[in-house]
Amino acid sequence: MTIAADGHARLFFALVPPPPLQRLLGKLAESVAQRARGRAVATDNVHLTIAFIGAWPVAKLAQWKDAGARCAERPVDVTLNRLGGFSRAGVAWIGTTTTPAALQQLVDALALELTTAGVAVERRAYAAHVTLARRCRGPFPNEGVGPYEWRADALSLMRSYTERDGARYVEVERWPLRSG
Repeated sequence: MTIAADGHARLFFALVPPPPLQRLLGKLAESVAQRARGRAVATDNVHLTIAFIGAWPVAKLAQWKDAGARCAERPVDVTLNRLGGFSRAGVAWIGTTTTPAALQQLVDALALELTTAGVAVERRAYAAHVTLARRCRGPFPNEGVGPYEWRADALSLMRSYTERDGARYVEVERWPLRSG
């Protein structure tokens, strides 16, 4: 893991689609980016964020790994079936029409872990989505699509770092999500 000069790493928890679905969503990202006049997310970066941690000292990494291990419980069935955008953020996305109960439980469990550790968590209701394009100027999509479905069988702790061509995400740790 590359460490910033100040000893911090930018981290988040995510569900990462299997490679075939990542490739399909990467192609969709190119199309949506063109329509929304933005920049497509790299196929290797396609993920569904569960909880954003932010920049924390690398010394805290074990704490985040423990939190992930405690929260990784059961698989999550994800159905991405709606294109949309956040115009103020300049982001186009594909998301779920409804958040599955197992996904919301995972979000809530990680939010509790992070809050207890002093991380400021998002207070708005969780909106499950995969970012497809950034720096979009619009028009933003607002339509049904797919569906793109997968059974998320692992929770990942991801590290983000900025390169000349944009952000790159690297998996730091992964925990299986198993039934029972």
